[in-house]
Amino acid sequence: MKFVVNNLCVWVAPEQQIAELSHLDHPDLDLSWVAPMQRRRLSPFMKMALHTMHQAQGEHQQLAVNFSSRHGDLPKTAQLLHSLVEQEPLSPTAFGLSVHNAATGLFSIIAKNKAPMNAIAGDQDSIISAMIDGFARVQSGVEQQILVAHAESVLPDEYLPFSDEQQIAHSVSFILSKVQVDKPYFELTKLPESEHSQSDSYLPLSLQLAAALASKGSQSLLTHQQSAWMLQYHGG
Repeated sequence: MKFVVNNLCVWVAPEQQIAELSHLDHPDLDLSWVAPMQRRRLSPFMKMALHTMHQAQGEHQQLAVNFSSRHGDLPKTAQLLHSLVEQEPLSPTAFGLSVHNAATGLFSIIAKNKAPMNAIAGDQDSIISAMIDGFARVQSGVEQQILVAHAESVLPDEYLPFSDEQQIAHSVSFILSKVQVDKPYFELTKLPESEHSQSDSYLPLSLQLAAALASKGSQSLLTHQQSAWMLQYHGG
C-alpha cells in the first residue's frame, strides 16, 4: 500500500531511549491541554498515548483516529486483577480507563474531536493493522486523512516471562493520507514467511516503523516472530 505520512510524533520513556531514534527530539510529555483534575487520573500509558495523539493532530480539530495497542493498559488491568484476587472492590473509574478504547474515548472528549475512532489489537502487527484499516478508509474516500496512534507499556513483572520483544514504554502517532501526484510517499509491502526471524530481542514493530518513517531510508525491513514487512520511501 502507498501512503503519505505527516506530523510523526514519537515518545519513548526517558530511561529507555534507543539508538534508532536518537536523532529525534524527545520532549517531555505535554498534557497542558488536559484539565488538572483529569490529568491526575491518567495512567502513564494514557499520558503518553494522549501526548502523541495531540501532537500529531496539530491544527486538525476533527480528525478520525485509529488507535492500536498490543496489550492496552495492561499495568492497570493487572492491578484490577490483583484486586479481584484479594477480594477488594474494583474502582469503576479504574475499570473504565482500563478498556482498550479508553484512550480514544478520552481523546475524543478532551480534544472535542467528534470524528470516528477505532481501537485495534492485532498482536505484534497491531500498528500495521491500524494502518491498513486507515489506508482502506482513506482510499475509499470515507476519510481524507486519518490519525494513526499506537501505545505500549512495559509488561507487568508477572507477564515478563512471556515477552517476545523488547519491553519499551512508548507511543507513536502520525497522520496518514493518500498519495499525491509527484509528491513523496511511502510504500509498505508484506514479505513472504521465509523472511521471518525467530528472536525475542527485536524492537516492537511500532518503534521499527517510527524509526523507518523518521529516517526516510529507501528501504527498511520491519520484522518480528510473526511477519516481515518492507517499507520503502519514494522521494520527490
